[in-house]
Amino acid sequence: MVHDRLLGSPSARRSIRQIDRRTLLRAGAGAAAAAGVVGARSSAFSAPAHVRGGRNAAGQEIPGGEITFYFGANPDEAATRELIIGAFQEKFPQITVNPQVAEGDPVQELQTQFAGGAGPDVMMAWELSYSGLATRGVMADLSERIAADAEFAELVATDHEAELIAMFNWDGKQYVLPEQFAGVVLFYNKKMFADAGLEAPPASWEDTSWTWDRFLETAQALTVRDGDRVTQFGFADAWWMPLSATVIGTGNGGNWFDTYVDPAASTITDPNLVAGLQWYADLSNVHRVAPNAEEIATQAGPDMFMGGRAAMVLVGHWMYPAFSGVDGLEFEVAVLPLGPQGTTPKTDLGSTGLAISATSDMQDQAWEFVKFSTGVEGQTIIAESGLFVPVLKSVGQSAAYLDAHPAIQNATVFTDALAHSVPLPISAAWGEISAIWDRDLGAVWRGEASAEEVCANLEPQINDLLAES
Repeated sequence: MVHDRLLGSPSARRSIRQIDRRTLLRAGAGAAAAAGVVGARSSAFSAPAHVRGGRNAAGQEIPGGEITFYFGANPDEAATRELIIGAFQEKFPQITVNPQVAEGDPVQELQTQFAGGAGPDVMMAWELSYSGLATRGVMADLSERIAADAEFAELVATDHEAELIAMFNWDGKQYVLPEQFAGVVLFYNKKMFADAGLEAPPASWEDTSWTWDRFLETAQALTVRDGDRVTQFGFADAWWMPLSATVIGTGNGGNWFDTYVDPAASTITDPNLVAGLQWYADLSNVHRVAPNAEEIATQAGPDMFMGGRAAMVLVGHWMYPAFSGVDGLEFEVAVLPLGPQGTTPKTDLGSTGLAISATSDMQDQAWEFVKFSTGVEGQTIIAESGLFVPVLKSVGQSAAYLDAHPAIQNATVFTDALAHSVPLPISAAWGEISAIWDRDLGAVWRGEASAEEVCANLEPQINDLLAES
């Protein structure tokens, strides 16, 4: 367990945010929240005994009761969840919400709780692990509730990106509603660009001028050498290299699965995807504008960016709070580069959402909380926090979101990315797939094998895992 005194350190919080997202992708969300969770249960938000009432949008009075909300979070993120809970209880004072913050691996904890018959009423769900819980009958199908609620159904249909909703639809059932977006973008040091006399990269995902060639030329101009030693890299990976490179490959028109929700086959040998993986590896191994695998192991990409050793990094919004807290670091965000076979830049459709327990006897109350959290009111609180990217398009364009990002002008790069995202592979086999994928692609990052050779060996292995799942 991570102790509170460590979580109180700004440097520790920065490391935790980095570990969270990368570990989640490696392990299918198993250890993700464990790195940065609060180690104690929060107290319940209880309404005064004399307060009654609370109606939903249809004017129906909702019965009172207590529900438990299970989630993973570091202290800052937990505080935002508590704001949502408090606002919900102002609207529905007859419902008490008991926050339960993960203490370890959230998926294992949930499985243990449900096996013992004491699962939460509402639970956070991670895109890469929810399908396993849904298949086990842990999560309630929300499809009928959405269809029966005309106002909320309209919100889902018009204010969400269709692919984001579809990513949480397993076996034809909507088990999860998304509540925050976590795609990756390009962060860059404004002063380094200005000192080098370089034009800033574009902030529009429709802009096709930010090509691989232009990116490489820019990175070369930003790389500073002292003899054979690089003192400032033009670029550094601040996420997880296998997936970062795959995102770059999708921006070259490549695909790595036949479909992304419950895939039947890997297409990792797609030439456009392979080209993206190789191009990404060549940034360090051929062009030396990015640190190699050994250098990244010595100093992580986010630390290089915060310490002035990297001019550009690929990472998600979750690093914005840490970057904006560094004195003297003037940065901005931009879109990712476009490959020669692509049509627009792409990013990943990363997200967490909320689900309701299939065994809860408080499903009506839980449903109102899920609607509130994923609707305009909850998403506005998400936006105002500056910690998360809202999933509603309307909120992402609002002052609530834009004003929460005083360090940058291009905050819409994050929200606009929703329409230019490729879903992560949603499969019960993801844990095994990511393990061999990470292991074998390591040879590409180290310059020991080509992406074409490694992908040719990987594809049949991944297909075997998919067939077994």
